[in-house]
Amino acid sequence: MVMKKSFKRAVSVLCAAAVLTFGSVSTVSATFSSSYLDSGDITVTINTNEGRRPISPYIYGINSDASLSGVKVNALKQSGEQISSYNWETNFSNNGAENGAENGNSLIAAYPQDIRSTPGLYTENLVSKAKRYNIPSRYVTLQMMGFVANDASGAITEFDSDTRWAKVYPHKNDSYLSRPDISDGAVYMDEYVSYIVNKYGYAVDGGINGYFLDNEPESWSKLYPSAVPKPVTAKELAERSAELAKTVKKIDPTALVYGPSLNGIEAYINLGNSDDRNSYSKDYSWFIDYYLMSMSAASEQAGTRLLDVLDLHYHTEATNGLLQPIIDSTDAFSNNTRLQATRILWDSTYTENSTVAIMHNQHIPLLPTLEASIGMYYPGTKLSFSEYNFGGGEHISGGISTADALGIFATYGVHMACLKPNTKNFDYQKSAINLYTNYDGEGSGFGNTIVSADNGGDIMSSVYASVDQEDATALKTVLINKNQHKNKNAEVTINSDVNFESAEIYSFNEVSAEIVHSGSVLDIENNTFTLDMEPLTVYMLVFSGNDSGSVIDDSPIIDEPDDTSVTDGTTVSETELPDGGDTQSDTAVTTSVSETSVQKPSETTATSVLPEHVEAETFSSAGTSESPVTEQASDDDPDASSDPSGDNETEEKAVPKAVKVIVCSLVAAVILAMGYVIVSDVLQKNKRAK
Repeated sequence: MVMKKSFKRAVSVLCAAAVLTFGSVSTVSATFSSSYLDSGDITVTINTNEGRRPISPYIYGINSDASLSGVKVNALKQSGEQISSYNWETNFSNNGAENGAENGNSLIAAYPQDIRSTPGLYTENLVSKAKRYNIPSRYVTLQMMGFVANDASGAITEFDSDTRWAKVYPHKNDSYLSRPDISDGAVYMDEYVSYIVNKYGYAVDGGINGYFLDNEPESWSKLYPSAVPKPVTAKELAERSAELAKTVKKIDPTALVYGPSLNGIEAYINLGNSDDRNSYSKDYSWFIDYYLMSMSAASEQAGTRLLDVLDLHYHTEATNGLLQPIIDSTDAFSNNTRLQATRILWDSTYTENSTVAIMHNQHIPLLPTLEASIGMYYPGTKLSFSEYNFGGGEHISGGISTADALGIFATYGVHMACLKPNTKNFDYQKSAINLYTNYDGEGSGFGNTIVSADNGGDIMSSVYASVDQEDATALKTVLINKNQHKNKNAEVTINSDVNFESAEIYSFNEVSAEIVHSGSVLDIENNTFTLDMEPLTVYMLVFSGNDSGSVIDDSPIIDEPDDTSVTDGTTVSETELPDGGDTQSDTAVTTSVSETSVQKPSETTATSVLPEHVEAETFSSAGTSESPVTEQASDDDPDASSDPSGDNETEEKAVPKAVKVIVCSLVAAVILAMGYVIVSDVLQKNKRAK
């Protein structure tokens, strides 16, 4: 009886101690995630002859449903929560189960009623908006879910769902119409691409630059259960992707194909369908590997590359010390965590405070893992994050994390990235983009070639450096101080054939999101200087120096294939974005990175591929590229008129030492407490017996 009581008391003590243990660990975790140790002053080394790699201008992009006022971007991606259900023939869409599952025309509600029936009006909105803000690259999302909205009659019920959806097919196998048949209950994607190409031209001529194979397929069954009652399987998605990609390549082989646009690490792992995971888990570590292999095999069979860019969405999944998601929060804990959250992209020593990151630790950091998957299963495929966001758009932490992410994307050769803000006002994130594209308000930006920049592994700062391939003296450096309270001195040394003499400084900080020119110029001696960085500040340093007439071409540039080779072994010459196309085109960004898949088809090919399939019927005058929407933007919503660093270690990750010490101490305390209880009871028993 005594032993039973002793055991019960021991268990009680154990439970209490366990609560204290896990509570302490949580507290320690919160402390580490919100108050990272700072190494103080840093030593920065920049080498203009090492680590050189082209920077894609398309990483400075944004999603089309965001405000474009006050930000200079190079890429605009068609976006919207309803995009998977968009019917291009009628402009109907469904707003999803969480919003009442209503069919309507909210995607084009800003247009006058009399032209809302113009086919492809949502794409027209994209093109006219890009033209208005001088954005050279535009991207359209194609529908692959299988069904799109068939009317604008409100909520879909279980009793009428069969008639409220129109079936989507990748191929029509018939003549393409300039005004599609809206009474046949079918919507064809090849007819859609044909319509777009006829209206705006081939990608190589300034038309739509790329097409997305739908949007976040892991969410289809949740958003549209009446159309997609079961989660899509890996096999289904791969097969649909290949067929839709063939459609794009048949109509416009110069356009790039992006897919599968998954959102979040869990979707990367199992497509949000854990029941289907066993169908490929024996051979592939995550769904991305299976997808790349499938698209590679389909490309080989088709005789042409079907997937040009592996596209993903990443909205930070980090939580603060109180286990609240930081993406929608601006409390002190979240802001602290956000300053480090970008490390999940590259840093093998970083442990993110999120369940998904801990569960799938073997796939983190993301960028090196994705590079390895591409290299193994579909070499030459580019990488994009067509939606990314670390939150904090109205806070300096959001500006810092966005500027940090852009530097990381440049360093790793990401091909395209588009910010997807989650707040109406996101001035700090806009400034982060502008620092790379328009830091002086006159269109000056970061260089087109990344070079080696090292800060000694300090996690409370970041550094990124670039040059222009054509100009050896055009060194520009982004420096970030993540410390919230202290200045950091950066002792900077530049290893270069160029003798740099001075640098102008541009920056933004916690006081204001506005990028300011300090008016001061650094004095540089022997390519060495010290920069006193204020807390929570992002700097752009623009250097001046003597070149002696040299050009930076003494070391090879690390570059990925430009996707111009086809699987049959033939090679198509590289084609750059044109300086101009038809009157609907925008001036292209001058860059060595091609945004076209292959050369424009010859006249003979073009005639056989497209025009002979199009009936001799002119497009409606309402369908011209000139936007029918009022150009003037409102003060409250500028777009209301158009639509409603460090080193990469490879060692294993470890729990912080302090956490280990605390946990071990508490576990030892639990064991001692149990022993004390048992021994105490035994002694009490013996005492009573005497």
